[in-house]
Amino acid sequence: MRVAAIGLALASGLTAQTAMVQRNVNLRRDPSVTEVPIVLLTPPATLRLLETTKQQGYMHVRTSMGQEGWVWAKNVSLSNAPPPVGGFVGPAEIYPDLAKTPGLTNMAVTQDNLASTICNPNFDTDTIRPPTSVTNSIKEMQMPEYGNSISDPNKTCMLHSDNKACYEEDHLISLENGGHPRDPRNLWPQPYFTRIDGKVAGARQKDVVENYIRNAICFGMAGYESHGVAAHGSMSLKQGQEILTGDWYACYLKIKSSGDCN
Repeated sequence: MRVAAIGLALASGLTAQTAMVQRNVNLRRDPSVTEVPIVLLTPPATLRLLETTKQQGYMHVRTSMGQEGWVWAKNVSLSNAPPPVGGFVGPAEIYPDLAKTPGLTNMAVTQDNLASTICNPNFDTDTIRPPTSVTNSIKEMQMPEYGNSISDPNKTCMLHSDNKACYEEDHLISLENGGHPRDPRNLWPQPYFTRIDGKVAGARQKDVVENYIRNAICFGMAGYESHGVAAHGSMSLKQGQEILTGDWYACYLKIKSSGDCN
């Protein structure tokens, strides 16, 4: 009982501390570089701090996916803000249910062929975009699964409205960033008009992130012209896709403040 009480007290004292990944960092099982990494964490992933003191320059953390381990402290920054639900900075309604929509990549787009695919000046998503008859059919199937079934006769687009016009059947990994065009695992009914602190944060704001990520993936490639918010450096295809299947809204806040997500 005494051990459990101490553990509970320690946990409650840490609930207000989180850490955000600032630079790519490995999550390791022990605070040692000799340990094989569990996973590579990339910005702007949010972590929950499990211990107050560092060990050999490492911090003990838990990821939003529930993985526990150690990260090099110099690659993360501490915050005293309450940890966001699920490890994300925005409310749940602006993200997909990853059990239903985990995101799926287009196998025809790889890191090695970017110059001839999404970074090609002649690349056009319309050549691979499914017709609205396909996406509308998937939207009708998915809306009840997402609980979007509340009667909305005045078309106010409140939370979980049943009005199809309130949603974009969105590719979680966008087509311009190597997302699968037709698989329902890469599509979800994303609301247009959700609000955070009075400001809209929905499908069109995610579009801003998608354009930025493509600019970063294609950064410096011959012939490529930037669209939307310019990136100031490059990121890999995998990094960009992980942002889209992770906390896209955290990336949105960064680029709106003239920052970068990589």
